[in-house]
Amino acid sequence: MAKEYQFNWRSPIPSTLVKGTAFDRYDDESTCLELGAFFRIDEYGFYLYWQIDGRDTVVLDLEGVWEARPCSSTPKDGRVLFELEQRGPRETLEERTVWITHGQDLVSVSSFYVVAQDVETAREWRNGLNELLKNHKMRHLCPTTCLMKHWRYLCLSLNDRHKIPIRNIVKTFSSGKPEKMVHKCLSDLGLAGDKYVVTIRRTWQRNMRNLIKCSTARKHKEREELDVELFTFEKFLRLYHKICPRTDVQELFVKLSGQKEYLTRDRLINFLNDEQRDPRLNEILFPFFDNDRVQQLIAKYETDENYIANGKMSGDAFLRFLMSDENAPVFLDRIELFQDMEQPLCHYYINSSHNTYLTGRQYGGKSSTEIYRQVLLSGCRCIELDCWDGTGENKGEPIITHGKAMCTDVFFKDVLYQIRDTAFARSDYPVILSFENHCSKSNQLKMARYCMDIFGDMLLSKPFEDCPLEPGVPLPSPNRLKRKILIKNKRLKADIEKHQMEQFLREGKLDEEDEVTETPEVVGEDAVSPPVDEDTSDDDDPSVQSSSNVVRRVCCAASASPSTSQLTIGSSCASSPRAPLQVDRPDYLSTSSPSEMLNRSCSTGRRSKFSLRSMTSSIRRSTREAGSSNSSPQRRHTHQGSTNSSTTGDQRAHPEVEGGAAAADKASTPAPVANSSSTDLPGKETDEAHPELKQTNFISKLKPLGFAKKQQPTLTKEEEERIFAEYHYTGATTNIHPLLSTLVNYTHPVKFSGFDVAEMNNLHFHMSSFSESTGLGYLKQNAPEFVNYNKRQLSRIYPKGARVDSSNFLPQKVNCGATRYRFLEKQNCEPAKLRIRETAVTCQRT
Repeated sequence: MAKEYQFNWRSPIPSTLVKGTAFDRYDDESTCLELGAFFRIDEYGFYLYWQIDGRDTVVLDLEGVWEARPCSSTPKDGRVLFELEQRGPRETLEERTVWITHGQDLVSVSSFYVVAQDVETAREWRNGLNELLKNHKMRHLCPTTCLMKHWRYLCLSLNDRHKIPIRNIVKTFSSGKPEKMVHKCLSDLGLAGDKYVVTIRRTWQRNMRNLIKCSTARKHKEREELDVELFTFEKFLRLYHKICPRTDVQELFVKLSGQKEYLTRDRLINFLNDEQRDPRLNEILFPFFDNDRVQQLIAKYETDENYIANGKMSGDAFLRFLMSDENAPVFLDRIELFQDMEQPLCHYYINSSHNTYLTGRQYGGKSSTEIYRQVLLSGCRCIELDCWDGTGENKGEPIITHGKAMCTDVFFKDVLYQIRDTAFARSDYPVILSFENHCSKSNQLKMARYCMDIFGDMLLSKPFEDCPLEPGVPLPSPNRLKRKILIKNKRLKADIEKHQMEQFLREGKLDEEDEVTETPEVVGEDAVSPPVDEDTSDDDDPSVQSSSNVVRRVCCAASASPSTSQLTIGSSCASSPRAPLQVDRPDYLSTSSPSEMLNRSCSTGRRSKFSLRSMTSSIRRSTREAGSSNSSPQRRHTHQGSTNSSTTGDQRAHPEVEGGAAAADKASTPAPVANSSSTDLPGKETDEAHPELKQTNFISKLKPLGFAKKQQPTLTKEEEERIFAEYHYTGATTNIHPLLSTLVNYTHPVKFSGFDVAEMNNLHFHMSSFSESTGLGYLKQNAPEFVNYNKRQLSRIYPKGARVDSSNFLPQKVNCGATRYRFLEKQNCEPAKLRIRETAVTCQRT
């Protein structure tokens, strides 16, 4: 940078953390208690490390540490608990414990516990560590500082003799290099190290026949080690440049210097202004380099006094300059908050997460409460909660899961506790909870009460008086919404909400509280779904459209012949060619027209399609009834009733558990049990929430669809892709409880009816959702309208349904259209990608 900028990436570290404290350390996996472990933070704030007498030092990178939180339970192992009780009072054991979680990504999270001697020490370490973890500047270190960080790691990784093992240094540089070469370079720099002999005692049985005779033997082994004082950072840099020379920089220096050993001041000025400086920059804010500024750079990075006096820069100084903060790839002055945060909320990008609860794949994956903590701590400001009615032992409680995708469950209440604890741990800017509501009214009432009781004053339950929900009134600013939690959920119409709320407050219940029928008095994203929903279709991929074609053929067959329609399913629904199958018209089509049936079954979904399981179940039942001539009318009527009930808005999270399509699936299967523990890590969760994943043969469910062969029950890659492609999303309910409806204010989802309609309504608190393909389509065809729409109100883009592996689209494309939400799958995101532009300002203004 032409203007000198002092980038201070170091944050103040409490003296207690630098001096160190003795803790007792344990973890639940090894059930081993380490007494008297001495914990410290290095002076630069890079690492947390601890030492135990007679053992090597353990070093943990603070960038991999998520948080230090209070412990809510005692050790599971009885022996560990007993030893800790002997060393301090049990009444304060939980308060004296610091729970440290760490991991390289959002899913692979490990933890350990350290127990202090008193409560005050534990509190000081918790607060100090969490303050250090807020230092986002550590993510933008220059190459030289990164090398210094690795040098510090080698200096801290000491053996039991408090010296640096030479093998650690060799391991650092031996990637792609012969170890002999590394040893030679160390010897050239006087870092060969000292050799010493390790004595290892071994015992064995000498005579197995008579009696056990134990004797000792000595095994001699030479080790090399190095004193910490000898391994300075200057020698580490020389070793680095000796083993890994920068030939590209050397070639550039020879070209610029004209085959000389130095760069003159004039040549350096030309290089900085013509090649290093971005010509698009403003000349006043970012002036050109002049003689005075270049002389400052020479004096800062040159070590030869003669060169400094004559205005020359050597090759080594030129390399140090290029690897310094002067040539950072980002503007270091913009890492901190520098923008106006008083503009409406829709003027900022919002870091968002899609299907936050999943720790892996979108189909058959595991749900977790812990991942909500990691996502919020990583800077996410909008998270998703798919809410369903609990079944089996969890009946009567709302749960969170990926409905009808054979994913495990977690309790809605447990997730709220995790959100409460970490929502504003890294940033004070507002958090948006995107509810995908499939619950009955009784569970919606519980959801509303849980939100009010757990969040308390953090929940924005009503709009601000100076920012009412009226046409033309802009959204409040991020500063106004600091430390507030907003709920995104469908709302009832104003008059219906008022009437039902008055009845609920007066009588304590609603007339239709236990009914699961859908109501049209809802203003939501998909309150009215057309037969073919172009605005919310997940993708344009033919593999996904093939399933919708089956639905269209069913509807066409129903409308063509009201009484005796037949459906022909050919090779498009089978894995191998065979004769077309003639089946009678499904019973659930006899009572409604195709459009009414679509609106009833998926009136609030992202896609107006049938559930694959329900549709194929009805087809198989109709086939069996047509083929059996001796079936009784009473039995046939029973099949019809079950078909109708299963296809009209099935809001069960796991219908395959309560009753599968095939007869084999109707065997007694335990109800899913949600993970009620809010402190279990993802790695400790089991599949007990869905025993059908282990007990039920999943291949048998696919045989009626033609996905599996009869004699070889294995799936090919193409068949597996078709299964994922034909998975249908079940829409959220529109039967909203008035109490939950009143909690929605500035994030009110509505069905997108067009840019002209949105501009005419001029309701800034309305927002709409678009699939990845639909959003890109609007960006290509209606870019000006799309940008103006996002300047007025919020919009969200979610990944298409074919991304069952939790992959992501490129958010930069929709950023060009000023889309505020780019819902990304955080499960498979690389940490480096997550940290790009994740500053303290999570909401970034356009």
